[in-house]
Amino acid sequence: MRLRLESHGTNFDKRAVLREHPIFRVLGPDLIERLASYARTKTVAAGTTIFARGDAGASLFAVCAGTVKITNRSLDGRDAVFNLINVGEIFGEIALLDGGPRTADALAMTDCELMVIDRREFVPLVESRPDIALKLIEVLCGKLRHTSEQIEDMMFLDLPTRLAKTLLRLANNAKLSSQGRVTITQREIGQIIGMSRESTNKQLRVWEQQKWLRLERGGVVVLAPDPLAEIANAGLLVD
Repeated sequence: MRLRLESHGTNFDKRAVLREHPIFRVLGPDLIERLASYARTKTVAAGTTIFARGDAGASLFAVCAGTVKITNRSLDGRDAVFNLINVGEIFGEIALLDGGPRTADALAMTDCELMVIDRREFVPLVESRPDIALKLIEVLCGKLRHTSEQIEDMMFLDLPTRLAKTLLRLANNAKLSSQGRVTITQREIGQIIGMSRESTNKQLRVWEQQKWLRLERGGVVVLAPDPLAEIANAGLLVD
């Protein structure tokens, strides 16, 4: 399913979203109002492809509700999950800034509410406000660091360490409730850490028996983050 261009009457406050985002909060009330007037809002059903690799990068997206998965597929059909974008985060900024095609696929993991800002409105604002450009650079550098860390983890860390780090990061980024639930499938976790679903499930089952987590349909509930943090911090090397 591909994202349609029409809006569906979302109920969030665009101005509040902009005021609370680290990139846009440096703007004054007048510019917030101006940017909010340009922004479009969309409701996206779970499973919808928001954009695909190679699409024209004409818009920046902010997640106001739900979770978006950034992924790519190899020529032989294998999927790799690069990131999960949660409430308050943005995506699609690379193609928006350089005008090139999308570098990955964006898929709605859950029902999502998105705010969309077009390139023709956003780029002149960045050009006129160096502080906005600096904030964008910070966001891009953070994502680059995350990607580099993912590559290093897959090259140097063993499965338990990779898995523990990933679960803790997902839990932190999702700003979970006290129940500690990560909404993600075991296959998607495996795609993030570069392991098969079977290997990932085997390790998750071990930790479930130790009551460190609980496996649910479409999710994992983290019950004991401390032992997972010990494994993640140990940084065991692959033999």
